[in-house]
Amino acid sequence: MLSINQCYLDFVKKILNQGKETYKDSNHHLKESLGNFYIIDDPLNLKFAAKYQHMTTDMMLNEIKSGKYDIEGCPIKSDALYEYVKSFENSDDQGFVYTYPNRILAHFDVDQFEVMKKRMLHAIGSNRAVAVTYDPKLDQDREDIPCLQFLQCIVRNNELTIHCLFRSNDIFGAFYSNMFFIAYIGIKMKEELNKELLGEKVNFGGIHYHSTSGHIYSNDMKAAKKLIAINK
Repeated sequence: MLSINQCYLDFVKKILNQGKETYKDSNHHLKESLGNFYIIDDPLNLKFAAKYQHMTTDMMLNEIKSGKYDIEGCPIKSDALYEYVKSFENSDDQGFVYTYPNRILAHFDVDQFEVMKKRMLHAIGSNRAVAVTYDPKLDQDREDIPCLQFLQCIVRNNELTIHCLFRSNDIFGAFYSNMFFIAYIGIKMKEELNKELLGEKVNFGGIHYHSTSGHIYSNDMKAAKKLIAINK
């Protein structure tokens, strides 16, 4: 089983060792890996899938705030990670060009989380429980557009997995917090479904992660190498 912490370290190491040096269209120098896929089936390192049946969003937030998931050398820890994950509950854009909670919960005048939930309650095996963040009308002329593009919740054999696609992902600086944020959405969806399901309840089965470009910026290379060295 693969946890967020282990996946983070493995992914950083992969890019350091195998990544190709390139430039982004905004002239940032970086090392990049194209076409990445991971199944993070034990995001919180609980060791047993059955334990996710009892995991709640409140429990997850408390564990994050306590520093349980902190990794030495990672640029985001405890309180900062807590605030980032908890931000899913705030649908306001807070003055930023975009936020993921705003794009998912309010931006299109649709609460896409609720739409996903309703689709699965209507047909638990639905493939239509999806959410998108990219707004073609608004984002076409912007340099800053959402990195996370797509979410999908799928239930099979009473297990909910959340699938995500990033068009671009800063692996050293953002992947770690991104995955806790997405795990939180998956656990929240499990909780919300189980409040309304009349039959057998669903469990949370983790994250299926896709990125077209996973990269580490050149100014983070030294810190990324230190992260791997101190977490051997």
